[in-house]
Amino acid sequence: MPGKCASLVLIAMGLAALVGCGSNSTHTAYVTLPTSNAVAAYRIDNNSAQFTAIVGSPYPAGTSPSSVLVHPSKHFAYAANQVGNDISLLPINSTIGSLTETLPRTAAGLAPASLLMDTPGNFLFALNQVSSSISVYSINSGSGALAPVAGSPFSTFQNPVAFTLAPSGKFLYVVNANLAAVFAYTVNSGVLQPVTNLPVQVGNGPSGITVDPTEKWVYVANSTDNSVSVLSINSSTGALTLVSSFAVGTDPRSIAVQGQYVYVANLGSSNISVFSVNATTGVLTQITNSPFSAGGAPLFVAIDPDGKFLYTGSQSGSSISVMSITSSTGALTATSQSASTGVAPSSMSVTK
Repeated sequence: MPGKCASLVLIAMGLAALVGCGSNSTHTAYVTLPTSNAVAAYRIDNNSAQFTAIVGSPYPAGTSPSSVLVHPSKHFAYAANQVGNDISLLPINSTIGSLTETLPRTAAGLAPASLLMDTPGNFLFALNQVSSSISVYSINSGSGALAPVAGSPFSTFQNPVAFTLAPSGKFLYVVNANLAAVFAYTVNSGVLQPVTNLPVQVGNGPSGITVDPTEKWVYVANSTDNSVSVLSINSSTGALTLVSSFAVGTDPRSIAVQGQYVYVANLGSSNISVFSVNATTGVLTQITNSPFSAGGAPLFVAIDPDGKFLYTGSQSGSSISVMSITSSTGALTATSQSASTGVAPSSMSVTK
């Protein structure tokens, strides 16, 4: 049964701020729904992980939104519209968390598939898969408006499929599927410069990438090889060195780090592989009982800002599934909580 605060959220249809729920009692989550040209919005109870759809959700966006990010101020969100070749600015209602798009949209390259943002929220990065480039925008902190930085878009090699930004904002890494490799760029006021002596080869079919919070390791999910590659980062130059690769489930697509644990969403085997990380060597060791069964065909994995829960986007179930995280072991436990999205979700951004 939900607690008192969660019950009030249900009654008020998302009006948590008006009915006595503390500001830290819930998180707000936004989920892209490409085939509906929309972004869904939910309140998530911090203790139970119960989802409540915010009134009016889902909200219109551009054509086939594939990725969504929330600005650190929580005043606005952005959606990359993969078919529309543009980016939607979606101001967030501070009371209930609803979205209303500001037009016109900002032009991107061809098929912007995913978005990144630096920690302070000064720059937004869009990976354009068809035009093989990265668009970089400065963000107006007051209005959320985007303006291309000098030199944007920046060319990258053909068929980039995913990218990630180091927590410091100094380095950006791009996965190239054709070459089964990772390229690196330095970032200076949003301007990208290639790092020399790259790319570094990884497994076949790389599809997901992330950097650990200590900025020592890059992890790449290789969907064809059913493996995860670990690469070490040169803290001065951003250059990468392959450490090793480790077996996971079938068709891994997404990867996330929480503390000393790595979580990999395996689309084909509908489970999550969990590893502990040796902080010195980067070597991965699969934890007891891993992999853990997940919602049907999880395309992505996202971790709750408090580290309590792990969310997966089910492609076959058109839903978000919730698993609880045991902080001492990294183990996952299925919960009864989930949220129906109506159509297959493609990405999720959860506010702190």
